[in-house]
Parts: sequence; structure tokens; C-alpha cells
Amino acid sequence: MENAKNSDDMTSFEKQFSRLQAIVQELESETLALEKGMALYREGLLCSQNCRTMLENARHQLQKWQDGEEQPLNFEQDNQAKACDEIPF
Repeated sequence: MENAKNSDDMTSFEKQFSRLQAIVQELESETLALEKGMALYREGLLCSQNCRTMLENARHQLQKWQDGEEQPLNFEQDNQAKACDEIPF
């Protein structure tokens, strides 16, 4: 059951990341209307936050496996407020 959940998480991450890449390409278009650009930017921020959260959860899971014990998640709120261009990929 856990393998199916992990597979769903990866699919979700892949979809979110792929959508984020498509949004960036659209935003780079010179013929984009302001309203459409604003909507895409907002959607991109949400995709970015979702990807960041999924990556942090994966990092935490790896840390638990490495340490052999559970540790509480400790997210900094300002990490979620960072803009898309600050994501290291």
C-alpha cells in the first residue's frame, strides 16, 4: 500500500514540476496578456510551493530512514514564500 502512495506522490510531483516548467515557458512569451500572465504566475507559485513541500517531505523521510528513528518535520514558513526563481533547478 505504501508503494502505491509513494508512486502517487511521485506522479503528483512530476505533474506539478512539468506544469511549472510549462508555466515558465508561457511566462517567457512576449505576447502574453497581463491578466493571463498574472494568473500563470500565481499558478506557478502554487506549483512551486507544492513541489517544495513534496521535496521537503521526501528529504525528511530519507532522514528518518538514515537515522532509524522518527523526527518531527520542521519547516520554516519563509521557505514557502520564496519566489519560483529561487528554486535551485
